[in-house]
Amino acid sequence: MTDVKIHVPIRVTAEPLNDTQWEDVLRKINRQSIDPLTKDDVFTFSGICSNDRMDAYLTRMDPVTTLRNYVEDLQNGVPLQEGHDIFKNPYGRSYDGEYLASSETENSNSVRGHWYLLRNLTINGASTDDTIRAIRGGIIKDMSVGFGGNEIWYRCSSCGRDIFDWDCPHLPGIDDENGRQTFSWIVDGRLREVSTVYNGATPGAYIDKARAFIQQGEMSRDNIVKLEREYQVRLDDGKRSIFMPTKEGKSVDLIEQIRTSLREGKLEKSRVYDILTAEGETFRQPDDVQIRNELGDQASVDGIKQLKSEAEMGRSYVADLIDKAVATRVKAQGDGFNSEKYKEMLVRVNDIEFLKDEIESYENQAKERFTTGRQTEKEDLEKEDLQETRMDEEPEQNIFDK
Repeated sequence: MTDVKIHVPIRVTAEPLNDTQWEDVLRKINRQSIDPLTKDDVFTFSGICSNDRMDAYLTRMDPVTTLRNYVEDLQNGVPLQEGHDIFKNPYGRSYDGEYLASSETENSNSVRGHWYLLRNLTINGASTDDTIRAIRGGIIKDMSVGFGGNEIWYRCSSCGRDIFDWDCPHLPGIDDENGRQTFSWIVDGRLREVSTVYNGATPGAYIDKARAFIQQGEMSRDNIVKLEREYQVRLDDGKRSIFMPTKEGKSVDLIEQIRTSLREGKLEKSRVYDILTAEGETFRQPDDVQIRNELGDQASVDGIKQLKSEAEMGRSYVADLIDKAVATRVKAQGDGFNSEKYKEMLVRVNDIEFLKDEIESYENQAKERFTTGRQTEKEDLEKEDLQETRMDEEPEQNIFDK
């Protein structure tokens, strides 16, 4: 799954602590610090940073994986950034996180984060004392969490597939075949950082999928308008107008007009493709897109030629190994077995490591069978000793002595 970074706003509050609470808080904070800190060194605040309710991007955090991952990440220490700028040094860090079941909150499973700032610190040209005053004075209330992760994926609420998979025909914000609005569950997400400046981010991969559906003619006019309003973007990238004005001043659906002309035989499909291709449009089916994604940098004529050449060399190598395995077994066991069936079995297996093991095994058998030099058995030695004894007991007789 593509690692899509989304920023979600949270509300923060300062948290007054008594002496007993400070002892536990400082213990957790000092796990992050090299030099021990005191309560006079730090300012702490907290906030509900995520829950499993629907957000503005039509996503919901999976409470079993993502929300519990957030708690673990907060407890381990998540950087506090400015404006999600990860190229700047963090000026604060989380020291704790807790999971709040729906029974403890407003009918949703939630995660509360706890953060600390060092007082009297200037970092990235800004004073933390000023930030602390802004939080305490209610100027800074909204924050934003950035999340992602290598294992994150977006489960479609309608079909359960990865919502970025072409096998999933749904898009967040559009009603599915059962009339339910589709959204996505964020599964196995991890917290990356938290920022004190909210900067909304539209999930770009949704836009890519929507644009591809539009290019393939798989989305109605109403759904196009709905998604453009939801995501606040032009889904056609401004390259063409979907709706054209008529002389009467009314708008007409150009795409529907083209479809009608194609059905009535008034327009050749090839001419439409030629015109739009000349304008830079590319028409690909989902299978073609998946193949190109799989090939990556090899998705070119030269790249495919290289892959074909390497595949041919691989086939030749496997064929040579199969012939060698058959020959080695014949050498070890003779030709009393069915070599053709053995060869067919090796072809079906088609495993290089298995072929190498077969060759090595029969080579060892052949070595044991054809050990160089004559081996003397115990019985042979006994026979030779008996013959020598008999010759000593019975001296030679000359037949001419009689």
